[in-house]
Amino acid sequence: GKVYGAVRYPQKVDMGWLSKITNIPSTIVSVGITPIDNGSLISAISKSIVQQRGAADSAKDPLTRQRAEKAAEDGEKIMQRIDQEGETVAMMSLTVMPIAQDEVNFTKVCRRVESAFNIQKCKVRTLANLQKEGFQSISPTYPANSTVDSIVSRIIPMSTFVGGFPFASSGYNDGRGYYFAKDSNGGLVILDTWERGNDRTNSSFVIMGVAGIGKSTVVKHIMLSEYMKGTKILCIDPES
Repeated sequence: GKVYGAVRYPQKVDMGWLSKITNIPSTIVSVGITPIDNGSLISAISKSIVQQRGAADSAKDPLTRQRAEKAAEDGEKIMQRIDQEGETVAMMSLTVMPIAQDEVNFTKVCRRVESAFNIQKCKVRTLANLQKEGFQSISPTYPANSTVDSIVSRIIPMSTFVGGFPFASSGYNDGRGYYFAKDSNGGLVILDTWERGNDRTNSSFVIMGVAGIGKSTVVKHIMLSEYMKGTKILCIDPES
């Protein structure tokens, strides 16, 4: 594995944007939130707006002028949200570590990570020469690493963070049972086959497929999982 850090986010995001990043299959994601003082932030934003306005007025290059004007407008919007609408802001750090058992799959997972961030118009970079610190920052047994945080921490409104549904996950979970399958997004499907409710009125299975696809293997896995739960197993084979 190797550790990526998110270093840039778009000006506007969709609802649930963060869940699409934190639920990439074969990855470990760490999200850190540090509250900051709104008063000092407003002062810093105000100074930045003045600087950007001055840069826009003195710029001779149209591209430089346009970027400076956009930065000033965005600064005014966030300052209004903080000062007049009571918006709370924080420093967010986001690190992602793709993992795989071989080089081919690892390359695929890394490309999937980069593509997922690009789709959300975010930018990630490899933490060059800081992989050890990156591993520590992702591990729950280590405190936050100040060096990594200084690279990947960005100011973000809390409404944007919460609206991204960072703790949402794909898959299906009965709350008890055993691993049954994975969904199309790589999320785990955990089933209690004896659960009753809604449209689940019995525990019957129909396993279909062409010859050699693994029907018998699936039946054996289900039987083993049920046996480990203490279910009494009775096998009837009508062909032998």
